[in-house]
Amino acid sequence: MTKADALYQFFSSFDLPAYEENNVYALEEVPAFPYLTYEKNTGAFGETDIPLTFSLWYRSSAWAAADAKVEEISAFIGRDGYTVAIDGGYMHIMRADNFAQSMGDPSDDMIKRKYCSITVRFYTND
Repeated sequence: MTKADALYQFFSSFDLPAYEENNVYALEEVPAFPYLTYEKNTGAFGETDIPLTFSLWYRSSAWAAADAKVEEISAFIGRDGYTVAIDGGYMHIMRADNFAQSMGDPSDDMIKRKYCSITVRFYTND
């Protein structure tokens, strides 16, 4: 599995449609809420941790569903991180110190966005 495929598989494993953040704008229709967008950055063995962000997008009057999904993802990653096998090695995903923050959308006060930060360390030769 390529690095890009592994990132997509990881972000798609939380029962939400997942879109690489630059591709969501190319869709013919705006995705239905809720959904997840993520950065796609990669590295190789010996490089520093790669910081990545992802966002959970909900449309609701309350934060409960978005907060619950953040807790689910945080628990999945766990204290020691989560390892994914990839072509030529593996990648290790860890929560960043500032894992999640709440954000709104100035165009629609019903949109609840959770902006989340992780780091990924790639253990591959390329």
